[in-house]
Amino acid sequence: MPNNKCAAFTRAMIFTVLITVLARFPAAAQPAHAAAIPDLDAKVTKKNIQKILSKYDPDGAYIIKKQLAKGDDILRWYIPPDRIIDGINVTLHEETHGYQYAYAKYAKGTVKTAMFVGKKKTIHVPVTKVYPSKKMAVSIPKGLRTFRYNTYVGRPTKNLSSDVNGAYGLMDEFAAYRMGMSNNIALFPYYVAQSADWDAWEVFIAECENDKLAYGEFKYYILHYLYYAKKRYPKVYKGIVENKKFCQAYRRLESGYTKLIKDYERKLPKIQQLLAEKGYDLKIMADKVIISAEYEEGGDSVSYSYSIGRYTGDYKKLQKETQKSRYKSIHNKLVKNGK
Repeated sequence: MPNNKCAAFTRAMIFTVLITVLARFPAAAQPAHAAAIPDLDAKVTKKNIQKILSKYDPDGAYIIKKQLAKGDDILRWYIPPDRIIDGINVTLHEETHGYQYAYAKYAKGTVKTAMFVGKKKTIHVPVTKVYPSKKMAVSIPKGLRTFRYNTYVGRPTKNLSSDVNGAYGLMDEFAAYRMGMSNNIALFPYYVAQSADWDAWEVFIAECENDKLAYGEFKYYILHYLYYAKKRYPKVYKGIVENKKFCQAYRRLESGYTKLIKDYERKLPKIQQLLAEKGYDLKIMADKVIISAEYEEGGDSVSYSYSIGRYTGDYKKLQKETQKSRYKSIHNKLVKNGK
């Protein structure tokens, strides 16, 4: 039976799964060779989700298999009339939270959270002493209080893991958003094989931009948490940066996340080309992506235009901040200790 420390960790992890779904976003024909794979309009079922993941996303398939074995209802993250692609990112994000809670280890008053770092690898990270993340909130400059600041740091709801579990809770979110980005990139060939139209690529781009911003936010939150701890709670700082498993998990998550973002940036021009072949004009701008097309309807010429925000300003501010020496030195220390 878990003691009070373990029970508090458990409550926070459960609550995180319930709350993070609320903080997701800032404001064709089936090819014959892929007949066994559900198409873009296939019914949302556990079996169809598993078929797609098994073909294209081994890590996603692994998490879902583990969670189904625990009796989880993965369809609860879908809201009709969602297609599979409309909810698969948030499903993987939330089920990663569930996995990291469900497979945590409790023994002799200690907690080892199951941090999923990709390639079917889990690092069990011992949870050392922390301070609530909201205590560092006032020290975050107003210009860096981006979309997720209030939810996870500034005004966290009671028992939210990113607050009560400090750096460990923040890294739990980092891992979940990385998993979402990993799923996005893994499914790129699926979109191509399905000859996806704009309404599908819109989902892909929006999810990638969302998870890209989350990378900048949570990397900053983790590093600022440790910087603040170094000044105010030196024992907390020492316990975390000398935690070999924490450092290993951070190193794997951060480097893997960075590669996924670079992969996404390389794929945008490819999407532009694919949509051009369908008669769409996709403009890739620094702050947004705009899709437009003209077509005939009832004898009239109709123009269509739609844009997706890229949050580039906030992302660049966060990236610039984490390059400052006080954060870079902490990042380097974590990476070095994680080797």
